[in-house]
Amino acid sequence: MSELQNLSCCIDGLDEILGGFRKPSTILVAGTAGVGKTSMILQMLSNAAKKGEKTLYIPLTTETAGKVERLHSIYPFLDENVKVYPVSRPASEKDPLSTLIDIGNVIASENPDRLAIDPITPIGFGFVEQERRRFFYTLDSMLKESESLVMLTGELLEDQIHGYVASHLTDGIIYLSKENSGYHTAHKLKVLKMLGIEPNNKARRTAREYSYDVSSEGFTAYPRLIVEDVDELTETRIKSGVENFDLMLHGGMIAGNSTLIAGEPGTGKSIFGWQFLMEGLKNGEKGIIVTYNELPQQIIQGAAKLGYDMQQYVDSGMLKFIHSNPEEIHPDEHATRIKELVESMEATRLLVDGLINLEITFPDIIKLRGYLQRLTAYLKTRGVTSVITTELNAQENDRIMSKDASFIVDTVVTVRQVVFSNEVKRYIRILKSKGSKHALNMREYVIEETGIKINCDVIL
Repeated sequence: MSELQNLSCCIDGLDEILGGFRKPSTILVAGTAGVGKTSMILQMLSNAAKKGEKTLYIPLTTETAGKVERLHSIYPFLDENVKVYPVSRPASEKDPLSTLIDIGNVIASENPDRLAIDPITPIGFGFVEQERRRFFYTLDSMLKESESLVMLTGELLEDQIHGYVASHLTDGIIYLSKENSGYHTAHKLKVLKMLGIEPNNKARRTAREYSYDVSSEGFTAYPRLIVEDVDELTETRIKSGVENFDLMLHGGMIAGNSTLIAGEPGTGKSIFGWQFLMEGLKNGEKGIIVTYNELPQQIIQGAAKLGYDMQQYVDSGMLKFIHSNPEEIHPDEHATRIKELVESMEATRLLVDGLINLEITFPDIIKLRGYLQRLTAYLKTRGVTSVITTELNAQENDRIMSKDASFIVDTVVTVRQVVFSNEVKRYIRILKSKGSKHALNMREYVIEETGIKINCDVIL
């Protein structure tokens, strides 16, 4: 057998999770019906075929006639260079030895770099256990002789995998599943074992669940944000863009820190974020706005009423938006989009407007907190200063509604409004600021035609 070669997974995001596949090797992709096993292997074969590799797909099906045409209609991303060789599923159950010979002949004829048998579980369905084992040992020897990267799919529950004979003969096992999470279906990928993962990374890669998505465009996996160690964090001060707020922080915001702005509707939380971004943009810093309910054009129009021309920075590429529907968001997909944009733009300022929307996606408090910790830690290591807005419940002792967010960010600011004799007065207070002295008392502020202005002479 030839030496192991490193191969790309040819699936978006999976290389970052696994570090690639090894060839020759055999990988079992297990899961129940409808979780995306076929989409995953066809995406891999199609992308590999586009790179010039020879690929072979062997589906076990009850309808061999017209199978190729049906595949292209169901999976429009399927590349025409993927060789498809359908095998009768009823025949594989009744006469698996003939099926084995048939598969062996087509593999020898095509000599593929990558091949997939989908699914493997029906073959030898009627065998007693001893015969089934003997059959799979023969199949395993034949697949190893091909020196291909082999993908097998299996219709199995996770607790059935260990007892299934083929799982002991494979070099890697990937388990796909789906569950209801909040308002959408969450697809989860687990790596149960995998040949070639570096020992230092093995625990990290095999002990976690990863999100993935299946659509008409194919299969995409979403790696978790990895926070790299940094030798030293900056203590550089930057301007917030909000008049007198820097005085309250005794010199300005610390670059790379995260600031939570919590307040009731109408207190100017979004405006604070816009001023923070515009301050950076006018000084040559690139920025990102992460928004949920409001469309980017609505934000651009709202900011224009205060005299902030965001459109010119959008046109120049200095300002970009990530707009997501909280009912459809995949958390790791969202984090991946933020990461890719931060790194491709080299952005240094980021506004997340409406953190409470993520609670729709994260009904589990622990998972929401983990997501926020990873995101803010990642941004800090990249030197990205972030402002995050959320709701404040004034009826419950100013309880910050986004679960545990105040414990994760570096700086927490509350903005509130009080009615005195039919006059609305607004007050701002810094509850905490890691690494920085700050004003302890509330200060009155106003929202004028050009934005927020804090009156440092009025102290409560």
